[in-house]
Amino acid sequence: MNRPVSLWILLVTLFILALGGMAGAYGFLSDPTGLGMGMAGELGQLPVPDYTLPGYFLLVVMCIFPAFLMYGLFVRPTWKVFDPLEKWSKMRWPLVGSLALGIALAFWLSMQACFIGFSAPVQWFTAILDFSILVTTLAPATRNYFAQS
Repeated sequence: MNRPVSLWILLVTLFILALGGMAGAYGFLSDPTGLGMGMAGELGQLPVPDYTLPGYFLLVVMCIFPAFLMYGLFVRPTWKVFDPLEKWSKMRWPLVGSLALGIALAFWLSMQACFIGFSAPVQWFTAILDFSILVTTLAPATRNYFAQS
């Protein structure tokens, strides 16, 4: 069965998110003051002393996890460790992961809006990526493709 367009869009979206997560993580972890990323002024509004913790979040949640999901979505491996999750959710694990990522990104963006506002172009770009992840994960064509395996 050919991969549906919605799955290709999801894969590309996750790839873009992973690249952005890697760049952001590098920026924050290499300079936790935020000066290099032009975000030193926002640090006083956040409940963290520096950008180390947000840098690790970007690395794990917005870089490594999307790369892992891309593998799962493309290869469609069947791993017994995910059987309980799939039985509970009635969805294959890469779809559950993509949905969880979309929800986590929405929460992340909401927290940003609460603490520092929501006006930076990167926030809007991430919101568009998040919307794309949620829509393409839940698209009937994507779900049907994984139901066939």
